[in-house]
Amino acid sequence: MNSLLDSAHSVIETLQTWNVLTASTNSLMLFLAFFVFRWISILAIRRWNAPTPEEKRRWIVQVKNLSLIVLAAGLFAIWASELRAFAISMVAVAAAVAISTKEVIQCFLGGFYKASARPFELGDRIEVNGLRGEVIDHNFFATTLLEIGPMRENQQMSGRQIVLPNSMILSYPIFNQSLQQLYVLQTIRLTVYPGEDWQALEKTMLSAANSECASFLEPARRSMARLGQREGLDLPRVEPRVTFQYSEDGKLHATLRFPTPLDRVSRTEQAILRPIIATRGPVF
Repeated sequence: MNSLLDSAHSVIETLQTWNVLTASTNSLMLFLAFFVFRWISILAIRRWNAPTPEEKRRWIVQVKNLSLIVLAAGLFAIWASELRAFAISMVAVAAAVAISTKEVIQCFLGGFYKASARPFELGDRIEVNGLRGEVIDHNFFATTLLEIGPMRENQQMSGRQIVLPNSMILSYPIFNQSLQQLYVLQTIRLTVYPGEDWQALEKTMLSAANSECASFLEPARRSMARLGQREGLDLPRVEPRVTFQYSEDGKLHATLRFPTPLDRVSRTEQAILRPIIATRGPVF
C-alpha cells in the first residue's frame, strides 16, 4: 500500500514539474485559434470571386495545409520540454507509441514527399494501386479522388469518393494521366473476331477517330509540342493510329490511340466506339 502511495506521489510531483496544466491551457488556446482562423479563411475564400472554381479550391487546400503545419509546429513548441522528459523517463512507452503510430507517420511522410516532388496537382487524373480518379483534395495525411470506373475500361465518373492514405504514395507508383495539360492520349482495345477482316477494322477505327478528333487535333498537337519543349521529352504524335498485338492465348487485338481533351475523355471514347460497333455488328 505504501509503495502504491509513493508511486502516486511521484507521478503527481512529475506532473507538477512538467507544468502539464499550463501546456494543456496553451494547447487549448492554440486549437481554438486554429479552428477560428481556418473557418474565417475558408469562408472568405468561398465568398471570393475567383477566376475559376479550381483556383478557389486550390486556395482552400493551401489554407488547410498551412493551418495544419502551424498547428503541428505550435503543439511541438508547447510540449517540447515535456515530451523530452517523458521520452527520457518512458523509453519503452515511446517505442510502443512509435510502433502503434507507424501508419500515421507513413502518411505524414507520404504527404511530405507529395508536397516536395509534386507528382500531381488538383484536377489531375491519377491511378494508385488500381484506384483511379480525379484529385479534388489533398493534405499531409490523405488524398481524395472522384472515382473513375469502377472497371478499368470505364472512363466515366462513378459518383463515389476515394480517400487514399498518403502512405500508399510511398508504397505504390503513381500513374498521372493528365501530364499537367489539357489534352491526353487515350486508347481503345478491341478483339478481332475470328475470320474478321482486320484491315477493314483498322480503316473503320481510324475513320471514326479522325472524324471525332478533327476539331481538336491541332490544339492537341500544339499542347503536346509545348509539353515536350518544356520537359525536354520526345513525345508521341497525337494523330490517331492503330496497332495490333497477339495475346498469350493467341487472340489478335487492335489498339486505337487517339487524343482527347482531359475533361471529355469518356464522351470522345463513346463517340468513336459507336460507329465502330454499328459497322461490326453485335457479338454473340
